[in-house]
Amino acid sequence: MREDVTVTTHVRATVKNILAFGDGAAEDNALDGYVPPDPEHFGFSAQVFIGDDADDLSDSFDVTVCTPSWLAAQVKAGAWDRFRSGSLRAMPESVAAGAALWFMRRWNRQEFERAVEAVCEDANPAPDWGSVACRIGRRIPWEFDYKYDRHVNEHFGEPFPPAR
Repeated sequence: MREDVTVTTHVRATVKNILAFGDGAAEDNALDGYVPPDPEHFGFSAQVFIGDDADDLSDSFDVTVCTPSWLAAQVKAGAWDRFRSGSLRAMPESVAAGAALWFMRRWNRQEFERAVEAVCEDANPAPDWGSVACRIGRRIPWEFDYKYDRHVNEHFGEPFPPAR
């Protein structure tokens, strides 16, 4: 828990569901059905649904989970641009900022889930959903990152999402 933050309302992030896409993914894309062909050389896209523990709503946070050897093989095969998504506009083409990459030495579903839970716990508590989601987005890119930034720039001090 973040002890350096005092809030009057408490929004707490909780993992609602995780889907896996790629080689070894189950037909329904459930994480518990993900079995990589080689647990020491794998890569998949995880779509992590996280929301306030007070309701059933969630937002999507997306990350590629892989071994370093899998990433090296992808880049060697010509997939460099795939890992540049979300990079800064001024970033040289030869550099990929890896905010959307998590490395594991070997696939272990429980360890991955614990890591996602740790990211949520580190973001808790927050005064509004935008704050907690932005904190999570530092480690797992959030689907609304840019909308949140635009809202903060245009409506300083107002909560995100805006009150209806």
